[in-house]
Amino acid sequence: MKNLAKEHKTAHIDPKKGFKIHLLVFVLTVPILWFIWLFTNQTYLWPLWQNTAWAIGIVFHYLGVYVFKSKTAVPHLLATLLAFTSFSAFASCTGNDENQNAKPQTYVLVHGAWQAPYVWDEVKLNLTKNGNQVIIVELPGHGKDHTPNQNLSLNLYRDKVIEALSKVNGKVILVGHSMGGMVVTAVAESIPSKISRLVYIGAFLPTSGQAIADIAKTDPDSQLGPTLIEAADHLTLDVKSDELTRLFINDGTAVAKQKVIDNYRAEPAIPFSNAVTLTSQNFGSVEKVYIKTLQDIVISPRLQDQMISKAGIKTIYEINSSHSPFLSQPKAVSDVLIQIGKQL
Repeated sequence: MKNLAKEHKTAHIDPKKGFKIHLLVFVLTVPILWFIWLFTNQTYLWPLWQNTAWAIGIVFHYLGVYVFKSKTAVPHLLATLLAFTSFSAFASCTGNDENQNAKPQTYVLVHGAWQAPYVWDEVKLNLTKNGNQVIIVELPGHGKDHTPNQNLSLNLYRDKVIEALSKVNGKVILVGHSMGGMVVTAVAESIPSKISRLVYIGAFLPTSGQAIADIAKTDPDSQLGPTLIEAADHLTLDVKSDELTRLFINDGTAVAKQKVIDNYRAEPAIPFSNAVTLTSQNFGSVEKVYIKTLQDIVISPRLQDQMISKAGIKTIYEINSSHSPFLSQPKAVSDVLIQIGKQL
């Protein structure tokens, strides 16, 4: 019996050693949780709840080992620790549920010049994973559409987007990139009541009476102009092939760059000279958001700032990308769009 009692005493775990192990696990795990958060969904700070609750548990564990040493105190402290651990798990689940159960939005995405619907593929995938509806508009004369160049205009582009919006119940978040910014601006003037947010991504944002050609002339930092080749009939504009990816997706992967090359088409020229007429009652009544592209050499950050200032836009996001962030950094674009949707 004495030997058995002695063996039992030897096998007893050292409380101080247990606390040190607990603390070490905490210190090693916290950075891993934040690392996971950084590369998954950043729209909800779920590690904050877990880490806070766990840290409080560490404090109670310390008190139980080093301060309260009675036999009755420790069980009470362990029970408290269990309660906080349960709270951590609950908070995490609640946070995830909040993210998943955010009100679904309908996003209508409009591509820019020399591009087509394919540019939005990954963004659409990310948005739909979060329960949203996504409509990608193929502008006439782009992608698989072969409307004759002489028949194209900004108004025709506008009407194509309006047609897409007419099939949606309720309001939409309307997103335009580059030349698509002119298109969504014209749409907002025509049907402002259908738009909950008007989002520009590295896009032209005109004042009344302006056309793309007018705005482009005010951007000395743009490197696009010298690379353009006008067709003999003046109906299309080409970009020098050896400059295409440098201009539009310099920060993209080789795969993304090849996708731009494979889907390239000369751009219809007529819509570049079409001006918009805007009113404060219509276009002015729509809430606007601008997503700046900080490495942009097609529409420079300086011009973006000027357009933002003239339009009086207060909600501004930044992505450290080239002109096509939806191709080079699709997750960053998706996260911002989701964040905009959550504010509605």
